[in-house]
Amino acid sequence: MHFYWRIIEELKCLGETWVFNDPSLRRSYTIWIHRNADAVRLFNELESPGGVHRSYTYGNIPHSLN
Repeated sequence: MHFYWRIIEELKCLGETWVFNDPSLRRSYTIWIHRNADAVRLFNELESPGGVHRSYTYGNIPHSLN
């Protein structure tokens, strides 16, 4: 799921969106995000300049600035 998360982050930077059509993949990604929310949040805080969060979010988690 980390791989999907990184792709989604890159697509957000390009202004694109990602839609999971497979229900099992969507469920697995949601579970992964909830389990790793602290790590994702920490990663985004470290990558954002000055700790400023961007307005683009997925599940209340700001995107990274890769």
